[in-house]
Amino acid sequence: MTERELIKLEGTIRRKMEEVKKQQVSLKDSGLGGLMNSLKKIDEALYEKILPDYKKMVTEFNIFK
Repeated sequence: MTERELIKLEGTIRRKMEEVKKQQVSLKDSGLGGLMNSLKKIDEALYEKILPDYKKMVTEFNIFK
């Protein structure tokens, strides 16, 4: 995967996280889990960088209620 594609993937993940925070889409429908798994396989360092934000989003916005 090229650097440009990696940046695009990161942007997509962050955009979808914002959509979930704004409750425009549910966590399940957003497909974030699959994107995060793809990112982990490609670039684990970037995955580790995004993971705390992902966990924070899930806990603060009561996604599972």
